[in-house]
Amino acid sequence: MNMDSLYGYSVCPVNQTDKFAAIDQVIDNCSIFEGLMDNKERFRRAVHRREIIETTGIGHGVAIAHGKLPCIDHLRIGLGISKQGINFKAKDGKPVHILFVIASTPFHQINYLKALAVILRGVRNPEIRDEVLNIFTKDFKPIYSKTFLKELIKQDFNYLNV
Repeated sequence: MNMDSLYGYSVCPVNQTDKFAAIDQVIDNCSIFEGLMDNKERFRRAVHRREIIETTGIGHGVAIAHGKLPCIDHLRIGLGISKQGINFKAKDGKPVHILFVIASTPFHQINYLKALAVILRGVRNPEIRDEVLNIFTKDFKPIYSKTFLKELIKQDFNYLNV
């Protein structure tokens, strides 16, 4: 697997402990969001508004923040990894270490649901979560997470029947 396809493109380290600052760090440091160009700030506000309504911290150290705008041409997913943890007020009360940020359009809800299915299937597995947490270590070797990370790089979930 070409890990260079991940670093800086769709995965970045996060050193913020506040959830809004952490979301911003993923949006700013994953170049996959550069395609949003003039809509990047609108997207950021949409993600923040959604997070204010209810936490996207789903438990097990995972959050799936998301925002939808009609002007977004295709689904984009960024992944932030936090060693120290982010205060997301998650359902289980634990800090978030794996932060997904999803940009999508309300017009293609099925693509969003397919991506969400891949993410949820992956993070449900503790071995995958553990490997993803170590993605920035020198001895990172994807075994359980290899397929999951390939799907994240490709960002094409149309093969799924949801």
